[in-house]
Amino acid sequence: MLLGPPGAPPAFDTVVPPDLLERLTFTSRRGERTLKYVEEGRLMRSVSVQGIHRLAAGSAAELRELVLDSGR
Repeated sequence: MLLGPPGAPPAFDTVVPPDLLERLTFTSRRGERTLKYVEEGRLMRSVSVQGIHRLAAGSAAELRELVLDSGR
């Protein structure tokens, strides 16, 4: 499940640029981590995004800008 702002259904047609995908950072009790299985700017396995993850503040801000820009 993807959670977004109220009243804004998630769009699944937005392409995440390779450089952003490679630097996306998630936080947990154990600290921060980047996505696993990213090769040449492509996510090769989805296992690293399965489950409940909280984006680090910087990554959340970058994704927000990407989504807002793609909606214009």
